[in-house]
Amino acid sequence: MPNYNVKKTMKRAYSGSVSTFFNTKFLKQEKEKFIFEVTFPSETLNPFGFVQGGMITSALDEVTSITVNLISEDKKLPNSIDLHTSFHRPVKLGKVIIESKIIKIGKNIVSIEGKLFNSENKIAASILHSAILTDLVQKK
Repeated sequence: MPNYNVKKTMKRAYSGSVSTFFNTKFLKQEKEKFIFEVTFPSETLNPFGFVQGGMITSALDEVTSITVNLISEDKKLPNSIDLHTSFHRPVKLGKVIIESKIIKIGKNIVSIEGKLFNSENKIAASILHSAILTDLVQKK
């Protein structure tokens, strides 16, 4: 298994607002799956008291993108061209687990799968994320 620089990748992720907002944490890698924890704060709730679908998609987008950064050793940035999210059950406030897996990575395009599990470890949402790979320019 490759030795990914998780600290470097997560530091870069936290330089933006999305990982900070969701308190995104890399937990571990199990074979081809990357496992993260995110926390949905009260600002993500819809009028029915569940997490709004766009917020779920945003968390899945963030985690699948971080996965690309990890496997490319922070050399590639996935610019989304399609995010297809399916919602399987409502998500409550608080911590959830997201599993992310690269389906296929080519020279220019990457396809990533993400699965969000609720606090009862039941699948609540899934995403198919397609993106154009661009070189990641490091800030100096």
